[in-house]
Amino acid sequence: MSWKKAREFIPHISLILFALGVYWTITGGYWVLQTTGFLNKNISMDTLSSWAGAWNYWFLGIGLILMGVGGWYFFDTIRKRRKFEEYIHSESKREFVNNLRELEEIAYKLGERYENRLEEKKKKWKVK
Repeated sequence: MSWKKAREFIPHISLILFALGVYWTITGGYWVLQTTGFLNKNISMDTLSSWAGAWNYWFLGIGLILMGVGGWYFFDTIRKRRKFEEYIHSESKREFVNNLRELEEIAYKLGERYENRLEEKKKKWKVK
């Protein structure tokens, strides 16, 4: 799969990373707090985290990183989509041309579908 096609799946991948990060943070955090004595042992939660043993320290750290990265990429993609929609539905050619450079950059980052929509709008406004 080329990068051009993979860009369209960034929101899906980032949500998976975020969910995995949440799971690892909860299980790793519970295990760390339970082994240090801050929490009482809970049988249902213990089965989620006891299988990894001391690896839970790593899961806690990696989980926090995955939550941050996955969440940031997901919300950044949503923000770019909203901005793209705002610019592409502009009623004035002047406003469209003023935002064209940013539109091209956003369309490149969002994927081929958005690039095609931008090209159609350029043809409509007769802009190169």
